[in-house]
Amino acid sequence: MWVKILLLFFVFSFLFRTDDSFNQDLGRHLKLGEIILQTKNIPLTNLFSYTYPDYPFINSHWLFEVLVYLGRQTIGLPALLFLKVAIILLAVWLVLKTIPKNQYLLLPVGFLFLHTLRERPDLRPEVLSFLFTGLTVYILSKFDQAKSKLIFFLPVIQLVWVNSHIYFMLGLFLQAIYLIHLGYQYSRLHPKGVKLKMLGIIFLLSVTASLINPSGLKGFLNPLTFNQNYGYTIVENQTMFLLESINFRDPNFLFVKIAIAIILLSVFVALFKKGLTIKNLGLAGLGMALALMNVRSFPYLALISLPPVLENFGTFRSAGLPKMLIWVTVPLLLLESFFYLNGDYYKYTGSATRPLLQFEENGKGALDFVLRNNLPQPIFNNFDIGSYITYRGWPASPQGGPKYRIFVDGRPGEYPKEFFQQIYIPAQYEPQKFAELDQKFGFKTIIFSITDQTPWGQAFLASIVKNPQWKTVYLDHFIIVLIKSELALQDEAREPINLAKLNPADYNLDFYLQYLRLSLFLAQVGYPEAAQKFARAGLLLFPQSPLGNALFGIEVRNNYFW
Repeated sequence: MWVKILLLFFVFSFLFRTDDSFNQDLGRHLKLGEIILQTKNIPLTNLFSYTYPDYPFINSHWLFEVLVYLGRQTIGLPALLFLKVAIILLAVWLVLKTIPKNQYLLLPVGFLFLHTLRERPDLRPEVLSFLFTGLTVYILSKFDQAKSKLIFFLPVIQLVWVNSHIYFMLGLFLQAIYLIHLGYQYSRLHPKGVKLKMLGIIFLLSVTASLINPSGLKGFLNPLTFNQNYGYTIVENQTMFLLESINFRDPNFLFVKIAIAIILLSVFVALFKKGLTIKNLGLAGLGMALALMNVRSFPYLALISLPPVLENFGTFRSAGLPKMLIWVTVPLLLLESFFYLNGDYYKYTGSATRPLLQFEENGKGALDFVLRNNLPQPIFNNFDIGSYITYRGWPASPQGGPKYRIFVDGRPGEYPKEFFQQIYIPAQYEPQKFAELDQKFGFKTIIFSITDQTPWGQAFLASIVKNPQWKTVYLDHFIIVLIKSELALQDEAREPINLAKLNPADYNLDFYLQYLRLSLFLAQVGYPEAAQKFARAGLLLFPQSPLGNALFGIEVRNNYFW
């Protein structure tokens, strides 16, 4: 029992952190939840965008959106973060409960596998997928050991799951693995036939339940087809090997590779001992396949593959080696947990995360400015910030009409593929293309995230801040806001900002990385002297920052920090 509690504490240590979901999709989810409850209708078109307002999309997350909106209105957003942590811990606990007490390798192997849960800890729809995966694994395990009546809950879980997150298909995959496992046992041991028939009926009911969603058969097949229309590549859907090939760094890659190596080793051990079962091979393989498929699936290595891996290894004749591994793991686990909880891990890895259970609403300052000054439309915005603009700019009452419609948001499947490939990306790479787009739409305001790391995003920022037709009227550590030059001259509140003379004293930031973000932005757009000032300000807050010292301590060449 103490081993499982220790592993839960380790998971809690890295879940107790700031939540970045407002910088991703949470704002749009909250707004859709509000609209669904007010209109009693689930929007199935891209109503927030003025570029493609009637473009159809399959909403696999509508129930999550309703739940988080109701949560905000009742218990409040801060309480939702505590609930999120509790849900993930419950999912892990359910998985750990399927592991017998005599598994001496649980602590060292579990410690390594549970690192993969660090990949997606924010308040997103997959939080419910984590819970439903844990519940399904637990129920199927109990059913395999004895004819548990909990099995009748699986179709209900599928009904909720299919309307909450696109990973509902995992529930059917898990049931199918157990069906094949029981079918093989039935071919050898006739008494297993009763359980096989029962699970077969449950599986059919679960498939039927999965068809009960706003898009019917299309919604059921959505996990297999959702990215066919993607004209924009997003990190979470890529493999770790592709990301490594373009020098994308993620500390979780190492633990995923270790986990995969352990899975393969466990299969060889089970084969050698002649104890490999179809169930364990299927479960271990499913978790591994998901992790190899894309980054967003890393957590399922822990939720699906951990129990069968431990069962593959089996018990040891001598407890000497396992006990030695336990005593090595305990101090490592406690030390790493300490580094999460005191914030040192995040500071030294250059992460914006902090050990606080609160939302990071990085777009708040910019949207406060936009709304306070009633900046004009149409707006041009980048992919990353569209969801938050919708959250802040869409009116409270749908009958009131939209206040701010967006150019694009973070849903590549809700726009034609050609929109990204022929319009969005080229317009950022080539000033002439943007000028043509501006002539077509008549942009008046630009809201753009300065943390956009795409080559086209960086090219656009470097060009637009020196375009005489546009003036910078707002800049913080996350967003830059520009308006047409003639509009900037009509209102004192819209007085242009001179980036070359920007001074850290004009900002009251409490986190070193915020100054460093501004420093990097100013360097990239060609203002090295101002960039150095912000790098110094960041280092004053955290002198040991590896990123800050790299920015400030290296010679400035060609208006960039190299």
